[in-house]
Amino acid sequence: MKKIITFTLMALIIGLMVSFLGQAQAQSLSLNMESGNRNLDAADCWGLSNVSYVNSGGDVISGTYTARTAQLASGTTNAVVSPWVFNPNGTLTFKHRLSSTNNASNRNMSVVVYNYTTTQYDTVYTFAAYSTTNAATVITASINLNRSGIYKIYFNFSGNSGSSRGLIDDISIPGTYNSSPSNGCVPLNTNLDADNDGVYDNQDDYPNDPTLAFNNYMNSTYSTMMFEDLWPGKGDYDFNDLVIDYRINRITNANNKIVKVAANVVLRAVGASYKNGFGFQINGLSPSKISSVSGQSLTEALFSLSANGTESGQTYAVIPVFDNALKTIGYSGSGTGVNVESNGASIAYDTTNLIILLDTSGSGVSLSNWSATNFNPFLVINQTRGRELHKVNAFPTDKVTVSLFGTAQDRSNPSTGSYYRTENNHPWVIETASSISYMQEKNDLTTGYLKFIDWVISGGTTNTDWYSNTGSGYRDLTKIY
Repeated sequence: MKKIITFTLMALIIGLMVSFLGQAQAQSLSLNMESGNRNLDAADCWGLSNVSYVNSGGDVISGTYTARTAQLASGTTNAVVSPWVFNPNGTLTFKHRLSSTNNASNRNMSVVVYNYTTTQYDTVYTFAAYSTTNAATVITASINLNRSGIYKIYFNFSGNSGSSRGLIDDISIPGTYNSSPSNGCVPLNTNLDADNDGVYDNQDDYPNDPTLAFNNYMNSTYSTMMFEDLWPGKGDYDFNDLVIDYRINRITNANNKIVKVAANVVLRAVGASYKNGFGFQINGLSPSKISSVSGQSLTEALFSLSANGTESGQTYAVIPVFDNALKTIGYSGSGTGVNVESNGASIAYDTTNLIILLDTSGSGVSLSNWSATNFNPFLVINQTRGRELHKVNAFPTDKVTVSLFGTAQDRSNPSTGSYYRTENNHPWVIETASSISYMQEKNDLTTGYLKFIDWVISGGTTNTDWYSNTGSGYRDLTKIY
């Protein structure tokens, strides 16, 4: 007797091993119930909720055995659930019908895929057309999945009262078996790399693109830049002659070299009649490192472009964004501009979305080659290319008219690297780390942001929250747009 029991146990173990190895090596999973033993398939990580195997009574769809649910009463779960599957990319097929016509119109069948990484469920097939005329008809379903990653497939039957049951057979799922029967049927491997770039999918921002891997935002949220465009004169100091928000994403490959840059520039206000342009220079980066630029808003002859979309005749890469702010935002009226007066002209913001592709040959471009430190935005004033305006101490491009330095209120001294500041350290360009409200027309910034002047005089060492603090004594909201 002991020998018989031992032999039977060994046969079952061998059966499990053969079944598991077959599933693990195949590029598709199948379940046709022909083992006749639901426990064997359950041990192979198939979920069988309120499901039994039958071989009689007219319920067999094909072969000798078919899976049959319990009576489809409201509130019960009746499902066949696959093991974990890696990359189910292809055609899923199966057959289904009901065991009888009893209450057939209240029966439904659906297929749902569950993504291990995102924990999202997605219904890919629904059959709600059972009736007294087709309940006994075998329905062959074919579904194109096109999925990458780790998934489970749920074959669900539901209904309200009545005695009919769901029948399913000949399930074939594309993909690779990825369950561990010896470890509670968890996924065998969760470190997936669908695009084979050497970066696991759960760490890869672009898991299906082998050329891209990581997002690297230069600024965590949108930053605001505000310009006073009468340089080298001081102007009215309302800093709304051009107001933009921007955010830059430097997308790197698996080697952490920049492949692509997505630069989003939101034009919010033009508080001037000048036709101002805007662009940026990447200090230290050769123009030859840029393969192409797309998405620019260029309607004038202000910038002369090379074939790759950068401005020609520059030592460092200069990328024009737009060359006429009024045209870019879509304003053709007169007066002092748009979106700067409570009772003045108002128009929706305009967003310029630049896509900049980089040359990846050689050593490539590192994140340090395109950082907040060497990102050098500037304004070109009223279609005069040499009259370009940068942040304090940011050096100009090769196109600047050098003779403007040191005139009017400007106290730049190129020989010492001091640029774009007045005698009292006042700037013509202000940038904030987050998006902020700007001034109404003809209202000096210092009358709206009350701690700004203290910050300027200190050289940026005190009142660093002058723009973000909304507490008492920091803002006069009547002056802010």
